[in-house]
This record gives sequence, structure tokens and C-alpha cells, in this order.
Amino acid sequence: MNRVVLIILAFMIYGCKTQPKKIKYSFFVAGHTYGDPREKGATKGIYQPFVEKFEFINEQKNMKAGFFLGDVVWRPDVWEEALEDIETLNMPVHIVRGNHDGPLKEFEKKFGKSYSSYIEEDNLFIILDANLDKWNISGDQLVFLMNTLRNDSEGVNNIFVLLHQVIWWSEDKFRRPRPNSTQNRAENPNYWSKLEPLFQNAEKPVYLFAGDVGAFSSATLKTTLTVEYFYHKENNITYISSGMGGGVKDNFVIVDILNDHSVAFRLVHLNGEDMNSLGRLEDYKIPN
Repeated sequence: MNRVVLIILAFMIYGCKTQPKKIKYSFFVAGHTYGDPREKGATKGIYQPFVEKFEFINEQKNMKAGFFLGDVVWRPDVWEEALEDIETLNMPVHIVRGNHDGPLKEFEKKFGKSYSSYIEEDNLFIILDANLDKWNISGDQLVFLMNTLRNDSEGVNNIFVLLHQVIWWSEDKFRRPRPNSTQNRAENPNYWSKLEPLFQNAEKPVYLFAGDVGAFSSATLKTTLTVEYFYHKENNITYISSGMGGGVKDNFVIVDILNDHSVAFRLVHLNGEDMNSLGRLEDYKIPN
């Protein structure tokens, strides 16, 4: 009898250890959502291949939010058409300001302050605006970021930072993929000197998402170079970029928060019938 009891207990313990992780809630990030710059905004709303996936997004259980990572519109006078598309999504949507999205005053009149933060179920979300100072996070925005990390990060499990420009990009480090644009970029933005130490000192998993990639992917059809997305983990910081418009590997990313507080990613392909055909985001390899 004792042996039977031991066997039953062993199975129970093994079963507890191997319980599958479940999705607690999700959000999505999507960059450069006006699409192909060569069309110069011919389609005034959101990039049509992305709009065609809105039904799929709405069907995802526990989808808490969406983040449009800048360059939502080709020019600011077509916001009305873009917002009509966005309003068909069934979850709150946050707009990150890109260089195409209009002057600061007009943008903030529509969407509120261009940098902000909030906590959702023990995860900290921080939206930044790298347009304010040539890709630097400086002045009042840097003070805001420092105060947010100091005051709001202690009790959270993960920190998600969302912006438009690929502020970690440089010729010396992470030079590929090159962003869609380096417009108004300072010679040496302060990510590596100021922000990266702040994020490391947070001593929590930090995920940076940028959206200014993917617009010109058709130029690389004859190569294996991936310019439409990026993934790299270094210490506690994970770098991710995602974008669309090139018509080849257009994509967005669904981020799943699991019941053990870990984070998983789904890279969703917009071109063709197989949404999973790009593979795993985590399998991205930095080009030489």
C-alpha cells in the first residue's frame, strides 16, 4: 500500500511541475502602420494588410491593449481615416508619436501627453517620445523616466518601454537592421550613455519596442537580410523592433504575459496566408 501511495504522490508532483504555462493577458505592438512610403499615403487609413488582421486581433482572448509604434499616418491631415480603422479594434489602443504623426501640440491635443506610463496587472508600461530632442530622452522627459523607474518599478514583474525611433541603433552597435529613417537624429543620442544604465539598474526584465522598420524591405528581396523586425536580449534588456510597408515580411508582434509572469512573443506575418511563416521572433539572428 505504501508503495502505491508513493507512486500516486510522484505522479501528482510530476503533474504539478509540468503544468503548461497559460496566457494571463496579451497586448500587441505594430510599427509604421501607414504602410508603404512609396505610395505617399495613397491609402489614407491604416495599411490594409494590417487592417485585414484586426478581426484576428479582436478574437484573441484577454487582449488588453494595442500599441501603434509611430508613423501611424503618412501625414497628420489624414488622422480621421486612420482613427476610423483603429476604432474597429475591441481593446484600448495607445498611439506612440512618430516623425510623420504631426507637430507636438496637435498630437497632444488628440492623444494627450506624448510620454506617459501606467501599470497593468503588475507590469509597468512606459511610452516615450524620441522626437522631442533628436532621439535623446532628455530634460523633463528624462526626469519623468527616472522618477517612473524609481517610484513605480519596485513591485512590478516586467517593464515595457514603447517608442518609435530605434534609439539603440548606431553604426558601432546594432547597425543592422538600419531604421527606416534617421531623420533629426543627433550624432550620438544618449541611449547608451543615459538610458541603458537606467534600465540595467532597474533589476527587472526590461523590454524595448520600436516601430520605425520594415518600410523598404522590397529592396532586399534578393538577399537574406531581415530588416522588418529585430530581437536581441542582453542582460536584463530585450530589444525588439517591428514594422510594415515593404510588402515582403510585414509583421506585428503579440506579447503574451504568462501566468508565471514570464513573457512570450508571437510574430505575425501580414503577407500570404500563413501568419506563422516568419517563425519565432526569438530566432532572429543579428546580421554580420
